[in-house]
Amino acid sequence: MRDSIKIEQALFGYHAGHNLVAASVPLAPRVRQFLATITDSSGPENAAGFEVAFTGLPVPETNFYALFCTWPAPEMPRPGCVWSHVVLIDLADLARIPDLTQLRKLCVRPASPLRISDYQTPLTFVGSEAATVGTEVPDPRRTFHLIRALYEHPTLGIVVLDQAGAPWELAIFSVWSQQWPRLRREFAFSVGSLGDRRQAGVPFDLQIAPLSSERLWRRTEAPTLVLNYASPAPDWLAACPAPWIDSAVEDLQRGAQGALRQFFFDFGSDTEKPRDAFAKLAVAHGITAHDSNADWGELLRSVGEAFPSQTEGVRLKRTLTILPESLASVEKLERAWTIAAFILGAREAEAYPRVDINFGNAASHFWTQKRDEVITLLGRLVRRKESPLATSFVGAIADAVDCAALKYISERHDELVPMIISHHPALAFEVDTWNLQGYVQSQIYEALDRLSLREEDWGKIVGAMLIAATYVSVREAVERAGSCVMQGAFRWLEHPVAQQVLPSQPWREALAAPAAELLSRDNQLSPAELAFSAWCIPSELVHRILFAERDDVQKLASQPLENLPPPLRVPTAFLLTAIGLGATTDAGTSLIVRAFYPLHDALAAREYREESWSLLAAQLPYLGLWRDWDRCEKLRRAVNGWLTQHVKVGNPLREVATTPERRKLARRVSDSEGEADEFID
Repeated sequence: MRDSIKIEQALFGYHAGHNLVAASVPLAPRVRQFLATITDSSGPENAAGFEVAFTGLPVPETNFYALFCTWPAPEMPRPGCVWSHVVLIDLADLARIPDLTQLRKLCVRPASPLRISDYQTPLTFVGSEAATVGTEVPDPRRTFHLIRALYEHPTLGIVVLDQAGAPWELAIFSVWSQQWPRLRREFAFSVGSLGDRRQAGVPFDLQIAPLSSERLWRRTEAPTLVLNYASPAPDWLAACPAPWIDSAVEDLQRGAQGALRQFFFDFGSDTEKPRDAFAKLAVAHGITAHDSNADWGELLRSVGEAFPSQTEGVRLKRTLTILPESLASVEKLERAWTIAAFILGAREAEAYPRVDINFGNAASHFWTQKRDEVITLLGRLVRRKESPLATSFVGAIADAVDCAALKYISERHDELVPMIISHHPALAFEVDTWNLQGYVQSQIYEALDRLSLREEDWGKIVGAMLIAATYVSVREAVERAGSCVMQGAFRWLEHPVAQQVLPSQPWREALAAPAAELLSRDNQLSPAELAFSAWCIPSELVHRILFAERDDVQKLASQPLENLPPPLRVPTAFLLTAIGLGATTDAGTSLIVRAFYPLHDALAAREYREESWSLLAAQLPYLGLWRDWDRCEKLRRAVNGWLTQHVKVGNPLREVATTPERRKLARRVSDSEGEADEFID
């Protein structure tokens, strides 16, 4: 630190009693009275080895920390008089001084004769950036005892009994320097207490006192730990010290550059009981310094227990819960998972402030490397009250899940599936999702039903459900899809399942209304879309909506039925024939010609559904009681009658007959008896 700091000062001594003699700054009466009391001799007489003593403490009702040195004043007319030179350091400036031991040089005993002016102007302090070295290195044994006493017993006032106070100066100032700003400005100490300085109302943390005063300290009612430095180690020092104590002592030897000291400055500012927090922060530093993944979870828990308030230790907690930027190494992945699992699942995490963790990059790694652990954690989260962080985690994991993984989850923890779907509804666009167990499908639908999905999304869902042939909430899903339902249903046409079987009757019935509406307003459907839509609607609607002159109907008739999915070919043959026979113009010719042979083959083999027959039956003649069973004959006669009426030249069926059997069948149609007396209406 090279910047100069202005420091106020005051001198207290004999002046009609122990009073303020001079000061560089005006002091309020109550402040003057307090300082006059605290800077006076602390006991009835001086003790050998304690003639000169440094004392430091915060000054109530001010922004000053008072550091003063007290000397005997035998030149004064009254016995027991002392001089106390007080330097008043602004609390903000106290944090800027790396090595507080240098402040001792500011305290100067008044010269004789006394020059009042020396104490009426502020002092200028310029410290050194260098750590204390050489003879200024504190005694490790003394610092060890101080650190252990102060921070293992943070609620007690520490009193060290020794033969002299001066040997403790450097150790105490070094311990003070190691403290972070908030602890520094609250720390009260005295290198020479002939009596208990706490009698002035200041809760002194540390006092060095003569051995001869031991009985005094045994009688005190204030919570006190007395350490007789001249005697063998007391019982409280018998136990093996915690590792953090040795670390703190070693850090003191490094001076202002110590890593532990920097850790204190970084994370000690928002601790509510600074002296109590020292050991907790030192333990945390030990784990972070070694970068131990094995202990990271324990560190997170211990910090949560040590600082149970969400407003305490905020910077440390947030730092500990930062996910590594890269998860390329196993160690970093383990660290990230430890943090995520703790924040989301541990009871101690309630002590942590709300953190905004972006799980996006980590989630895919978690899912690929720790799938079962993720499922276990999600299983705990699903039973808890929803939180923003948990929602973020579930959403990130859901984005990493595909349909195969959804099945994996379903087999191990099926109640997680609707939660995953809620965060990743696009999974419901996939057919495999609707091949899960029926009760899981029901849960999936309930989860989707609670979302605000677009009709376009519901159309995709309907397509997946239709292909999977699910029976779950069929009508409800169709209604949700609205105007997009048929576009979704057309996915069936491109799927391999369309090569095998038609949709179930519940699906046909659910799609009937939207299919009829689509056919009524759109005459530009592809052949497959037209065939599928027409199959969905009841036969009575076909004749109201479709007619031979429509462009899409003609386009359907212009292509081989083999271009359609196999299950649709026969129903389409019935459709085209029914429309063609109902046509009043020659537009029906192409429909009849395209469908006649496949339809005749289906009737002969009885490979058709009755609903297809009902579509066509109204267009066929009645052959009489004994011959009406012959549906092939009914077809031939109807086609012959229509062609005779609408085709003046030739037999178009012969023109498309590609085999001898079909040419023979074409002649049978032409030779069909069409006399009116053979029909019984």
